[in-house]
Amino acid sequence: MRKRTTRPTALSSTALGLCLCLSAAESGPVWKYVPLRTAAQKARGMAGGEMGQMGFTLAICRQAPRLMAMGIDTAAVYLSEDGGRNWTLRRRGILSNGVQSIAFDPVNSHVLWAAGLRSAAGTKRTFPPDPKYWDRQADGIYRSDDLGRHWRLVRNAAFLRGHAQNEYFAFDPQTAGKSGCMTVYALTHDAGLLRTRDGGRTWKQVGPRKIIGNAVLRDGRTGRLWLAADGRSDDGGATWTEAAPPFRPVLGLALHPREADTAWTALGKHGVWVTRDGGATWKKTSTGLPGSVTWVRISVSPADPSRLYVEANLWGGPWPYWSNDGAATWHRTESREPGFYGAGIYFAEGLAVHPRDPLTAFHLFPVRRTTDGGRTWRLFGNGVSGSRRSARTSIAFRPDDPKKMAFFFTDHGCAVTEDGGDTWEYRSAPRQKDLGAKTMPGGAYDPTPGSRTIISAVGGWSRQRLCITHDDGRTWKVWQDMVDDYVFFAWHPQDPRVVYAGTRTGGLRSGDGGKTWKRFDRPLRAMFAGNGDVLYAVTAVGRGQSRVERSLDRGETWHSLGGVIPYGVVEIDVSPRDPDRVYAATFYGGVYVFDGKTWSARGESAGLEKDAFGAMIFQRIAVDPVHPEVVYAGQNHCWRGAARGVFRSTDGGRTWRNISGNLGPDLTVWAITVSPHDGTVWLGTDYGNWRLAAPRNK
Repeated sequence: MRKRTTRPTALSSTALGLCLCLSAAESGPVWKYVPLRTAAQKARGMAGGEMGQMGFTLAICRQAPRLMAMGIDTAAVYLSEDGGRNWTLRRRGILSNGVQSIAFDPVNSHVLWAAGLRSAAGTKRTFPPDPKYWDRQADGIYRSDDLGRHWRLVRNAAFLRGHAQNEYFAFDPQTAGKSGCMTVYALTHDAGLLRTRDGGRTWKQVGPRKIIGNAVLRDGRTGRLWLAADGRSDDGGATWTEAAPPFRPVLGLALHPREADTAWTALGKHGVWVTRDGGATWKKTSTGLPGSVTWVRISVSPADPSRLYVEANLWGGPWPYWSNDGAATWHRTESREPGFYGAGIYFAEGLAVHPRDPLTAFHLFPVRRTTDGGRTWRLFGNGVSGSRRSARTSIAFRPDDPKKMAFFFTDHGCAVTEDGGDTWEYRSAPRQKDLGAKTMPGGAYDPTPGSRTIISAVGGWSRQRLCITHDDGRTWKVWQDMVDDYVFFAWHPQDPRVVYAGTRTGGLRSGDGGKTWKRFDRPLRAMFAGNGDVLYAVTAVGRGQSRVERSLDRGETWHSLGGVIPYGVVEIDVSPRDPDRVYAATFYGGVYVFDGKTWSARGESAGLEKDAFGAMIFQRIAVDPVHPEVVYAGQNHCWRGAARGVFRSTDGGRTWRNISGNLGPDLTVWAITVSPHDGTVWLGTDYGNWRLAAPRNK
């Protein structure tokens, strides 16, 4: 049967992964991508892309190696059409949070397969998977026929998180048709190994069901199937032969491209093992590999089986290791170019060898490439971002310079720009090991002209310590006893001695520029820009209800504002010109607007939309400080899947319109912040930061 070939088209020099392409049917604003890159990276001609999220999988199209794809745990799929130099996000139709495995069809390079999973999927791989770790409507096997531009769910399935090979698709090229291979094998974590013989329309379970495997590979010459779990099959999955190495779990698996009985495995802290008799016997082959390291991924060059790469799941270190003698001996990486967050890697997140050049390989976090067989690795991933901001005050604007800002990120600390986002410097606060890491939930600049003082907090996802810098984040003082879950920061605009910090359960006020602090018992969420004495708090009332309260005396006394909102309020904001104009983003209730007397609901009749799960969960709200009649609201349903994005009102919250534009329709919003200088909107997502100019016609 004649194979169908395609010729990839390289990205233009102006694309560089900076925006998503709009189809003819799409409309709306075009958000501009803002990657984090250093001035040195810009000087080298790099567009930037710090990655930020975990990349579970990396694949190279064997038929057309200029095509590459990666799966991200919270951002679905990125695709490159120029050999990994530049990447674009392609998740339209993927409702799951992310993708753990991705593969190109071996005969039709336009066809891709992906394993979609929840970002909260369980890491404890047990059978059957806990139902809370996956969603039938969103998670499962996805297929794309147009290089990832559009996806469709062809079978729901559970995939559990874990750092392993994560190669869940194998193909039979002898069954190729116009739309690629008809026979495809898919390894799942709730139904074991599945097989389709009609390109994904119907599926049948083959082989053992109660397995939590990490890879399924097919030998191209014999058709033999190997499972990185229990064994191998020589008859398409009908029967299975025990082929397991002496230790489990089998985390990584690679097949010799010419010898059907030879395979290599990565067995965690037990190192690398090889079989040369189809799995009947195994021998350890870890000479040169450090002990007590969890080896999780292994790849062999299809062009030269003596060249292998293996990767470990451990912070930092000289990973990957490489071998040029069939895994008899291993050698460490000699140098790895630092990414935006340094030279270290967080986990073993993706490893792939070029199908024609054994000296060229790629691995993740961020994207790096070697062209000398693993000795040195250089950055190679323009367009892949993911540093997530988590609330409206996750940007601190310098009051006296619109181009100077500090961004605060989940997991990654702080980055500062002095040129409006063109280049950045990483300025993380000290890591708080006992609380989690170096998440910084937000911050605020001292409004005094020329001041370099910022208030913030650093720690884990739910507990941080208050901290302060007087030099734009180069050095920080951390208060060891000020541990809480911080969600809001503000500096009094009229009295620079007064600083506020809001937590999940309360608030703090300093009257001496952050030297000492006093707590109050209201969960502080907003401040009126026209008078910094006026504060707003959100208190839970009963089950799933909220009351917004206001203080006119810096948090000393409080009064209810407009009665009870019948939903949980996540975030509020207030007009900079009218303290009686307040907006609330709610769980399941859309947006609520306070007009000075009562709260009014805004839902579908006002232009807001339910997400694909039938819910209306808004967790972010922001008023334009320059144009107070303009308000933004963001959806977030992250524990199930992607939401419906960002909405804008230009009439004070009466009517709304979805403005996700080139980022939609499947978009989860983590932060919306509007510049007080010019009304520019800064959007925080799982695929980095994006900005949009204020609307011209208000």
